[in-house]
Amino acid sequence: MTKTSTPVTAAAAAQGPHKSTPWQLVDRISVVLYFAALLVVFAVFAPKAFTPGTAVTVIQLSIPLVVIATGMTFCLVCGEVDLSVGGIAGLSSTIAALQMSNGMPWPFAVALALLVSTVLGMLNGIFTAWLVGSFPRFPSFLVTLAMLSVSVGVAQAIQPMQQAIAIQNVGFQSAFGFGSSILGSYPTWYAIAVLIVAHLVLTRTHFGYTIFAIGSNPRAAEFIGFGIVRTKFWVLTVSGFLSGVGGILLAGFVQAGYFAVAKGTEVDAIAAAVIGGTALFGGRGTVFGTLWGVLVLGVLNTGLLIMQVPTNWQLVTKGFLVILALAVGEQIRQRAYKT
Repeated sequence: MTKTSTPVTAAAAAQGPHKSTPWQLVDRISVVLYFAALLVVFAVFAPKAFTPGTAVTVIQLSIPLVVIATGMTFCLVCGEVDLSVGGIAGLSSTIAALQMSNGMPWPFAVALALLVSTVLGMLNGIFTAWLVGSFPRFPSFLVTLAMLSVSVGVAQAIQPMQQAIAIQNVGFQSAFGFGSSILGSYPTWYAIAVLIVAHLVLTRTHFGYTIFAIGSNPRAAEFIGFGIVRTKFWVLTVSGFLSGVGGILLAGFVQAGYFAVAKGTEVDAIAAAVIGGTALFGGRGTVFGTLWGVLVLGVLNTGLLIMQVPTNWQLVTKGFLVILALAVGEQIRQRAYKT
């Protein structure tokens, strides 16, 4: 019997040859270089804007996206995509805020919101994977796009007067509120815990090895005997759950729940993961690379805001710079791993 590779071996194999070259080194640290370049640019054009207080704001604003983008990383590495993350996060925040306003203890309100988020993730997995034997395969981007519409519609329907629901529960504010100190805020530690667990799952478990194998070559993975259907189901379920967690963290940040609290997060989550080195078509990615990608977006968003760039031009600039970063990253990878 041949020896089975470890998840680490699979991840390394998926990301290129073992022999290091200068271009491979640049590829590994490219997201850090993007981060440093942005800091230099904003330091030149707005030297008095970036302060320790601004750094705290960037990190705190990034915490919910880190959690959501971690789930997106699982999907992308497996060769799938989840476009419903923003809608599920918004629904999660709405359910939690609504139930607390109706008198439900905050732990039960949070648990209910996360249960609904997980169920929606399971539905994404069912329609993407489990129904393959009965129906033609539904691409995950279509299934999750439909789920985005469903979750936003449900959140709007249950919101009284379609207004944001303020959260005045002291226990929730203590557990999910953001303080002036990064390490003194519980949400920071929640995000760290998510990153550590996700990293260990991707690099130290059979499930993580299977995700990389399926994303690298689905036919080969199926031939070897990996459970493709089961793995994709659980990957989308994990994404749904982490979207719910991200929605709760957003509710803690703004102390309110509403359907649009995570509007557009799906785009930022994909951009952060890809900037961090995750392949759009599967087989490559790390959660810590995604973390750096989130920080790049956080610095970019905050820097444009501090420089008082008009909102419409903020969107244009952000989109252009993200595309530029992706194009440069792809060129670096082609040079690093060409045979």
